[in-house]
Amino acid sequence: MLRFCWITAALSLTAAALVGATSAASPNFPARIDLPAGWRAEGIATGRGHTFYAGDTSNGSIYAGDYRTGRGTVLVPGATGGSAFGVFADRRNRLFVAGGGTCHAKVYDGKTGALLADYTLTTPPCFINDVTVTKSGAYFTNTAGLPVLFKIPIAPNGKLGATSQTLTLTPAVAGGNGIEATPDGKTLVVVSITLSKFFTVDPKTGVTKEIVLDAPVLRGDGLILQGRTLYAAENLPSAAVPGVAGAVARIKLSPDFTTGHVAGRLNNADDPLVNPATIDRFGRLIYVVRRDAPAPAPAAFHLTRLDEH
Repeated sequence: MLRFCWITAALSLTAAALVGATSAASPNFPARIDLPAGWRAEGIATGRGHTFYAGDTSNGSIYAGDYRTGRGTVLVPGATGGSAFGVFADRRNRLFVAGGGTCHAKVYDGKTGALLADYTLTTPPCFINDVTVTKSGAYFTNTAGLPVLFKIPIAPNGKLGATSQTLTLTPAVAGGNGIEATPDGKTLVVVSITLSKFFTVDPKTGVTKEIVLDAPVLRGDGLILQGRTLYAAENLPSAAVPGVAGAVARIKLSPDFTTGHVAGRLNNADDPLVNPATIDRFGRLIYVVRRDAPAPAPAAFHLTRLDEH
């Protein structure tokens, strides 16, 4: 999920140069970034500089880390009943957070962690799973309950709307999970984790159209849209495909986004993906939330780096 979609070309080139000069064993841009003990990560977002943010589904905490060093601190403390799934950092350094089963969406200051806004999007049953932000609004998927998107309007001056809006998907698409937007904000791309299908959505009308792929991509979760290349985390339990516990599919979309060619998959040979949830990129690097639950030990969550080239 590309979270800071206004990253400049200069930043991407700088990151690429750093990667080219950095060995896999270097402490710069480590291949594995550990999160605090007990952190149950789902969403990840790239912010300003080499900052990333990761939410905690168990209490709504937000962790702010540094891709370059792997270190970080808790930016937003957790609270009883809180939850943080998808996260998006916009160009005004605000964090938009999907609240899962709480049916809420929250907006924080990306520097101080101050709560800027709290929206009740709907009533149960709901599962507010992921979010993308355009110049005109923040769009949230709802994996359970009504097949809709929720929108927080954003004015041209950046002011957030007082209340959220509901965008009905037509035809209905259940199980909406990862979501991305084209740079002009005129097209949204949504994946249904239950249908293992991808769709475009008109953000004005809610009209949905399937993106027909030439090969299956199973249980799509987090997304990154880079031009006409779509990256999708395949959130596969180990039992879904024998010997495979997840990957990041690389899909080449047609110019009109009606079809897609599954061009390959990314993984980390030294740290194979397990139940990958969301993804984001920094330059040519892609970071994935890797989740492992080796019984009887408690679940362990960390970030794994994938080198796009």
